[in-house]
Parts: sequence; structure tokens; C-alpha cells
Amino acid sequence: MSLATRAVYPTQPGPLRQHLDRLLADADDAGAAPPDDLVALVVPDSNRASGGAASAAAYARLRGADLDTVVLISPSHTGAFGRLSICKTEQYHTPLGPVPINDHLRNELCDEDDDIYLDDTGHYHTEGADVQLPFLQVVLDEGFSAVPIVMGEESPAYCRELGAAVGEVMYAKQAVVVGSCDVLSGGAEALGRLRTAIEAFNESELMHLLGSETVQVEGMGALVTTLIAAQRRGATRAEVLALEPPSDDAPGVLACALWRA
Repeated sequence: MSLATRAVYPTQPGPLRQHLDRLLADADDAGAAPPDDLVALVVPDSNRASGGAASAAAYARLRGADLDTVVLISPSHTGAFGRLSICKTEQYHTPLGPVPINDHLRNELCDEDDDIYLDDTGHYHTEGADVQLPFLQVVLDEGFSAVPIVMGEESPAYCRELGAAVGEVMYAKQAVVVGSCDVLSGGAEALGRLRTAIEAFNESELMHLLGSETVQVEGMGALVTTLIAAQRRGATRAEVLALEPPSDDAPGVLACALWRA
């Protein structure tokens, strides 16, 4: 495995900030819809730096957005645990500083569905929210809060439950959903079908591709849930910004943006 595929994001504040600044400076958001019409993003979940350009392509769409909350949906990296967990802490700490947790919104989510709990299971790893929050801290600066959710169960029923709950509590709020996942396998034809299913909001085809492992994704629940929540929030346009298969033992990448008309 090459050094490039082994490389991870820096963990010290200065180098991390410089690295993210460079990635975002290189990201092309020309022709993108107004940032306040953006309702959801899908980004790489891994802390591998090889996914950085794809993540930056998505996060660059948030430049200038007036947001107060970001809901982060990530897969579990500690195995299935049969529930949807929202971290219990009041602040989520990254090398760039603390991010406040939106306590009101997380309690609303718990009230929406009995399968959503305040629980630290699955949180605080080198993937998921720990990768996404520094990007958000750079793009949005200060002034936003977060609700990190880990999916300990990724069945279609749980995806629909969480997607509906997120869409409901975020209705008319200045908020965005960020789902994270990594592509583990898939040939050119299969990835092409994945792109088409996402951009057409074809939930049944998406679930078929992922459930049959025609395309293998770590974080399939986060991907499906994010699309469902985006539709609940009025998204009518989806654009896949990056889609690459895995190579050299590094996961493949998927990034997309979803807007309302």
C-alpha cells in the first residue's frame, strides 16, 4: 500500500487547518445552486486523506450558507448495536476546538422515534463526525451546532424511520444533513447505476444495489437515510460530485449534494 493511501488527516490544529484550507481552496463550486437551497451532503466517512478532495468538493457548496445546525449521520465502526444513537456530550471536541451539540434538536429526534436514543455507543472514532466537523468548522467558521448520529442498525425500516424523523424536526430550520459513507466495492456498471439511482432519488433501486451488495458501501444506512431526509425537506435535485472505486487498499469515495428547487 502506498504512502498516499495510508495517509490520514493531520491531528494537530495548525497542520489540520492548513490541509483543509488547501483542499477547500482547490474545490470547484462553480455553477452550484445558492448555498441556502442546499439541504444535504454525502461525503466520505474515512479519515484517509485520499478522500479529502471529494469531501472538499461537497463542503465547498456550503460557502456563504446561513446555517445554525448540522445533523451528521454516520455508520457504526464498533459493530451493530440495534439502535440509532445521538451522543450525550454537550460539546464535540475536534483539533480545531469544540462544537456545541444542539440539545433541543437531539431531544426532538428522540421524541420522534423510540429507536433513537441519547447514547455514546459508536461515537468518538477517527471516522464519521470526527472527520466531518473540522471541515464544517473551516467552511462555516463558528456559530453552528451539531447533532451527531451513529446508525447501529441499517435496515430499510431504520433508514426510513430516521430519514422521516430528521426531515420532520428540521423542517423550516436553517440546517443541513451530512451523511458519510465509503465505497468498498463496485464495478463501473454498478457504480454508474448507483450514480443514476442517487440523482433520480430512486430509493428502491438504491436499496437494491446496496442490499444485494452489487455495490458495497460502509455506511449504506447513512447514504439512504440522507436521501430520504433530503426529500422530506423538499430536495428535488441531486448531483454526484465524486464517485470512485477503491484502489490500493484505500476505500472508494462518494460525494454528492442535494438541493431544493
